[in-house]
Amino acid sequence: RVSSRLRMSKAKTAPITLDMLQNLVKRDPAGYEDEVSRRLRHFQALLSILEESPSTDTHEFVPLLGFISHVSPCYPKLASGVPNQLGELLDAQHDALDPTVRRALLQALVLLRNRGMVPALELLQRCFRLLRCRDKIMRSRLYSHIVADVKAVNLKHRDEKLNRTLQNFIIGMIDEPSKIAAKYSLRVMVELYRRNVWRDAKTVNVVAGALFCPHTKLRVTALHFLLGAHDDVAEDSDDEETNDKVASLRGAVARDGVSNK
Repeated sequence: RVSSRLRMSKAKTAPITLDMLQNLVKRDPAGYEDEVSRRLRHFQALLSILEESPSTDTHEFVPLLGFISHVSPCYPKLASGVPNQLGELLDAQHDALDPTVRRALLQALVLLRNRGMVPALELLQRCFRLLRCRDKIMRSRLYSHIVADVKAVNLKHRDEKLNRTLQNFIIGMIDEPSKIAAKYSLRVMVELYRRNVWRDAKTVNVVAGALFCPHTKLRVTALHFLLGAHDDVAEDSDDEETNDKVASLRGAVARDGVSNK
């Protein structure tokens, strides 16, 4: 009996883990608002450290980030500034941050977007800007989110305002100095066309405009698209006829580059 009482006493005095607190918050948000507020202040202090010194080893930041992103929808007023703080940190320090932190920040923003705390257009434009980062895994996740979210936004009815704004935004991305960001932006246009999300004249015109960009790979992609090979590649990227078509396009672009010198 004594040992049983000791175990119960230790259980009552043991510190609450983030996972435990997250479950408690979902059951009773009002009852744990003070505790969440304290954790949020600590989280914002860690954010400030990363803003000043992004390479700082803050081992507790990623678990706390996951907790804050999950419970923020329970406290929309208290956590109203969280999405913007996360986005600004990524915008300012994306290449300097540890890859784990960088990717966790993106995951948190996507979660907050799914919970209605981040407008679709705001996060999509931020994701396009972040395609400049020197992190291949991060760029792949950004690309996947952009395609999936644009498709989701247009699933029930077309959001023409978002589509036009984003297509105009992509035009600027294709023309920018970052070849990698331009390449991914063009890939988004082609993929959304292939998926019948942006299958319109505006998309065709934007992709066609890439024929005049300074990056050879983008000109190849644009030619590939205009010749109708995008659906062939999507169905079977190992098809010999498709590969021959792509090879001939690369040769044409290379010859064009030589003749223009």
